[in-house]
Parts: sequence; structure tokens; C-alpha cells
Amino acid sequence: MVSHRRFIYWRMVVKGVAIVYGLSFVAGLVLAYENITPHSNPYVYPLLVLVTEAVGVALALRMAHTTRLSYLFAIGIVLWLVSGTSVLIGTQSVMSWLESSVFVATTVILGRLLLGTGRMTPTLDLSLKGIIHDRNSGLLGHRGGRSTF
Repeated sequence: MVSHRRFIYWRMVVKGVAIVYGLSFVAGLVLAYENITPHSNPYVYPLLVLVTEAVGVALALRMAHTTRLSYLFAIGIVLWLVSGTSVLIGTQSVMSWLESSVFVATTVILGRLLLGTGRMTPTLDLSLKGIIHDRNSGLLGHRGGRSTF
């Protein structure tokens, strides 16, 4: 039996990470505008950040048209590595960055759960070929390539 190797499209991973960080940035601006900060709301703020990043992961999975475990793992690893830049600029300790891996894993798992269970549904084919095929499928002589007489 020949197994087909499925590749990870790294462009989609990078786009997914950009979606998650972009959504997190916009949500951070909205939260700052509404004066919801980690100091003023120590319990609500982390929950809102978790939910917005999980929605970002769900959108990234939807854009990639996949829910494969390897893709989820790749998004999680890249998110975690990019968040490591805060260690380089001195705003976070190495130990807290290592502890943030639990938060990133929770975000990725929750983002996958937001999509629901099961396979991704195929998109609607609105191409001209699909429309012509759908219209002709009910005509005589176009069912399976054979005449119905």
C-alpha cells in the first residue's frame, strides 16, 4: 500500500500566524480603548485574550481549509516561537516564556474546538463549469455519459 505524504504549506502557516496576531492586535486596541487591562481586570483580560486568539486560530484553520493535527502543531509552534521575541527585547523572562507554552497549546486546541467536530465542508462551486454541469445534469443523455432510453 502506498501512503501519500501530505505536506504542510508553510505559507498557510505564516498566514495563519499573521491572522492570529492581527486579530490579537486589534482586540488589544479595543480592550485598551475600553480600559480593560491586565491590571484593572486581572481575571477578565486573560480570558478575553484567550478567546480572541482562539477565534484567530479558528479563522486561520478555515482559511487553510484543513484541521490536520500537523497544521495545528505548526501554528502552535510558530506562535510560541514568535512570542519568544519578547524575551529578546527584555519584556519577558525565559521562564515565563516557557510557561506560556501552556497558554499557546490551550489557544490552539480551543481554536480547533470552535470549528466543531468532523470534516471541513466543501465550498460551493460557483464556477461556470460547475453551473453548466449542474444545469445539464437533469437533461436526458447527460446522466453518467449514457442515454437513459
